[in-house]
Amino acid sequence: MKKLVSWTHILILAAFVFQGCASRLPLRDSAGRPIKPSEVQAKKTNTNLILFTLGGGALSFGASFFAGSLIDRGVDGNSHSALWLTTGIGTALGIIYFAQQGRVRDYNLAVIKVDADHKINMKESISSARKRREQIEREKERLRRAREAQEAERRRLLEELAKKKKQQKK
Repeated sequence: MKKLVSWTHILILAAFVFQGCASRLPLRDSAGRPIKPSEVQAKKTNTNLILFTLGGGALSFGASFFAGSLIDRGVDGNSHSALWLTTGIGTALGIIYFAQQGRVRDYNLAVIKVDADHKINMKESISSARKRREQIEREKERLRRAREAQEAERRRLLEELAKKKKQQKK
């Protein structure tokens, strides 16, 4: 039987699978601040890993079985080894590829969730800072009015004192 798969083909396919077709998002939020990996791990699930692995495995099995049956028709013999070899290798590579894509998708969704949490926290801190500033402004205005009242009282007392001194001099 003719050699169907060489190590070169396997290495090329492995490089394609693991070179990062679905790339991970950078660990920065929308404001450019760094995101801690522990925050990402806390939000990360394995939902897409499982779904992509199962769906990709089924898709790969079907596609590789179809390709294997076409190859098997062209190969002499009754052993059907070309069919099962193609189906097995295609299914395994498909599972590996789709599992990697699902893992990256879960990671990216976790980064997006952390970014959303950072946005909410930032809005809350801005809101609390705004409330604090408004409170300070109100206190400042109250103190300004109290100061004006004190100044008015001081002027009135100074005028009374001046009147008393004028009356004493007379």
